Amino acid sequence: MNSLKTYWFKGMVFCCLLFTLLLGQRAVAQTNPVNRPSIGGHVFTPVTYSKTPFTNTYFSILTGFGKTTNLVHQLDSIGNYLPRGLSGEVTFINMSFTYNQQVREWLAAYIIFSLSTRVGTELQSLLAQGINTLTSFEIGWNIKLIEREKFTFSTAIELHNSEGSFISISKYFQELFNNNPDPSMKETIPVLTFGTGFRFAYGLSDLIGFRASTDLAYGESYTRGENSFAYGADGGIDIDFYPRYSLPLGIMLHYSISTLPNLVYVEDGRVQIIKAKLAYTRSTEFSLGVEYSYLKVPLRNLDKNTSVNSIALTIRFYF
Repeated sequence: MNSLKTYWFKGMVFCCLLFTLLLGQRAVAQTNPVNRPSIGGHVFTPVTYSKTPFTNTYFSILTGFGKTTNLVHQLDSIGNYLPRGLSGEVTFINMSFTYNQQVREWLAAYIIFSLSTRVGTELQSLLAQGINTLTSFEIGWNIKLIEREKFTFSTAIELHNSEGSFISISKYFQELFNNNPDPSMKETIPVLTFGTGFRFAYGLSDLIGFRASTDLAYGESYTRGENSFAYGADGGIDIDFYPRYSLPLGIMLHYSISTLPNLVYVEDGRVQIIKAKLAYTRSTEFSLGVEYSYLKVPLRNLDKNTSVNSIALTIRFYF
């Protein structure tokens, strides 16, 4: 049943995407010499997990690496043995590819493919956290509702299909000691959600801009058999020194909170992210930057969210 649902989703997505992109290729002829998105005289730089109302055509790549600090795990009993105070870190690896196609000046279609892995890097953390891998594919449409001299506002419609692969060594031994006739170490869970949201950008001046977005999704979760709502919200400030001081440097400060399944693998969890980005801002055709993130992330076998420090390299080409 799950495989049938997956094939149906992929077929529907392919047809919708092909139609949209062909329509966009025929309809769009961009003549604006500044390909990077701008409003109110301010040129915006992209930030991960912050979706903007702009419809510019672009292709972007992200690669990131993160690690926990001073992590102590609490496992359930395995047979008569109750592991306590197991210490060991977890490594986070992320990659994503995004293509956004302007169909009309007020409409864009986009696809996002991402791969993320969370793995225990020591024997203790490998036992407690295992190896968690998430592959996801998202298709969406960004519809511009309002554009004025200083601000722009849009809404989005999204379909998100992901598959989580969870390898748990501790779960295998628990089932083995509980006389399960078919103990399993790996569990694969597909998740399909439908979402919508709003995106906002305000250009205060050529130096400073503000952005914000919200998301609401409904569908499956990584708890089998349960459908639920999930949300995300973010906001930040964008500073570009190049137009005023001829210094090709941008600084972005950003905060986000989310319960969406592409970030949260455990039940009733939420992620909080504080992000700072340095970017090269002289070019009108691409954006290159380095992002530092401090995350509070829920993990299995932990009583509270753990701290993660991560670094990512991002590049986006505008057409």
